[in-house]
Amino acid sequence: MELEQTLRCVATCKRWIALPLFCLISALGVGRSAAANESVQIIDAHVPAADKAGGDLPLTMTIKNEADGADALLRVRCPVANFSERHIVDRGEGAPAMRSIPNIPIPAKGVLELKRDGYHVMLLQLRQALAPGETFKCAIVFQKAGTIETEVQVQK
Repeated sequence: MELEQTLRCVATCKRWIALPLFCLISALGVGRSAAANESVQIIDAHVPAADKAGGDLPLTMTIKNEADGADALLRVRCPVANFSERHIVDRGEGAPAMRSIPNIPIPAKGVLELKRDGYHVMLLQLRQALAPGETFKCAIVFQKAGTIETEVQVQK
């Protein structure tokens, strides 16, 4: 009988300790993520209009990294496209060619402009037409700053 009471007491104590510990760990994790997100800003994210679904569009923007360390854009998730790829325009020998890359490096204490003739993100297999003036949200995932949701403007 005494053993059962002891086991119940231990189980109750574990619950009382586990819950505050879980809350503390969660709060610390959120704090670090928020601080990292504050160091990276997405400015003027936009795409050109598309009159039909199925095509591909360049997503351009300016990324400002105020952190002391470099970061990297790992992926972009947008509800208007089935896929996205990170690209760079290779200006080696011959005509410039778009090349898929695993990530886009973001310099420490710097600004990187993603544009059609340099680093950019391609939204592939559009799910819908996009008219000028419309907006949609994308989740942009960075190696250190984490995921930042940004609004994308459709331009002419």
